[in-house]
Parts: sequence; structure tokens; C-alpha cells
Amino acid sequence: MTTPGARIELDGALNLRDLGGWTTADGRTVRYGKAFRCDRLSDLSTNDHATLDSLNIKTVIDLRYEREVAEHPSALWGAVTNHLEIPMGGGQLADQKSFIERAIDGEFEGITDADVGESYLSLLTDHAADFARVVTSTVTEGPSLFHCTAGKDRTGLTAMLILSTLGVSDEDIRTDFGLSNEYRAETRIAQLRDFFTERGLDVENFRPALSAPVPAMAQAQAWIEAEHGGAEGYLRTSGMSADAIERMRTDLLD
Repeated sequence: MTTPGARIELDGALNLRDLGGWTTADGRTVRYGKAFRCDRLSDLSTNDHATLDSLNIKTVIDLRYEREVAEHPSALWGAVTNHLEIPMGGGQLADQKSFIERAIDGEFEGITDADVGESYLSLLTDHAADFARVVTSTVTEGPSLFHCTAGKDRTGLTAMLILSTLGVSDEDIRTDFGLSNEYRAETRIAQLRDFFTERGLDVENFRPALSAPVPAMAQAQAWIEAEHGGAEGYLRTSGMSADAIERMRTDLLD
């Protein structure tokens, strides 16, 4: 039996997983094979293409902004018939290259979990219509995969909105979110440690921006509950129709 949140192994990406398997408050289960999340898709191998083809993913939704896409264009596979670019977060902590450049320039001495949480609130506020479009497209254009660069911030918020609207508990959503630390973040931090040290910086002072800090997701969840009464209210306010939300529950829940 597949464990919810289990990583699907690829050569060229570290954070591919199916949103399926999580249980809801009313005892239903999110279906496997309908919605997937991932980090960037620029380094996929021939074997990776075969794996992704076997998952029958038809739509890829890229949440990266223009510079990220230009520097690391996606290497898509044959089954993809729909490629959507819905850019979010230029200049946010979610843009890791920009963040690293700013850290080296001395713009800040470190990043806290609360800083990441505030960046999530900015994303949810500034890109509300984009999140509604991504979630709607995930449902109507599936089976779908949505991704950003690290597959943890913009992608993590999108997964949270989907799973929460389906009725998955906040705790399970945070567990899913935190898996990005195991699958990708520790590898990335290890890669950057010497780079930061050579520039007189301690990478540990920036760990929250390079990982998936669970308190930051909890901060985003609390804001959505306080401001919108939950993820469904947020998506409805942001432009997702009631029919699309009902279709999501019909298509993604057993």
C-alpha cells in the first residue's frame, strides 16, 4: 500500500509526489493519480520521461516566474498536452536564486520561520487569482502536475489549498508540507553550505528560506481561516467557481 506523500523517484527532480492517499474529515480518501506536485522539471532524464509518461500526466502547471523559466526551461515528456505558465513570486523568498543573491549582498543577516510565513501571506494576497486558476486547472485539465523551483513554497501553498478544500486535516497538510525537508531541502542546504561559508555567511541562519518550515505553513493556514473561513472561502473569493470546487471533490475523492 502506498504511503501518502511518498516520493516518486526521479533522476532529475527530488520532490515529485502524488497528492493522493490523505484521508478527509468525513472518512474519504484523496484519489491517487489525479494531482501531482514537484520541483523544477529542467533536468529530467529519459528514464524520468518514461516514469512520468506512465503516470498519465497530461497537464503541467509551472508556477515559476519568467527568469526562473528562462534559466531552467522544463524538459517535458510525450504525454503532456497542456503546459500552463502561471508565474508567482518574483522577488519573494520563494525565488531562491534572488534570495541567495540578496543574502550575499548583505540585504539581511538571516531569515526566520516568521519571515517565511509573511512571504506566504504576501503570495496568497498578491496571487489570489493565480492560485484559484492553478487549482481550477488542476481539476479541469487533469491528471495534472504543478511545480515551482523547489516544489515547497508556491507548490506547497497550492497543495495546501487543494487538500484543505477536500477536507484533509491541517495537521496532515503540514506533514505533507514538511516532507519537502526530507526529500529536497537537506540536499540543497548541504550543496550551499560551502558556498555560504566562503562568503562569510552561515547557511544555518538562512535555513527557513531554504527549507519548508512547518510554522510558516501554520501561519498561512491560520490567516486563511481568519480572513476567509478556510481554503474553500479563499478560493471562492479569488475566483474559483462553486461548480469547479464540487467537481474537484467529485474527481479527487473516493
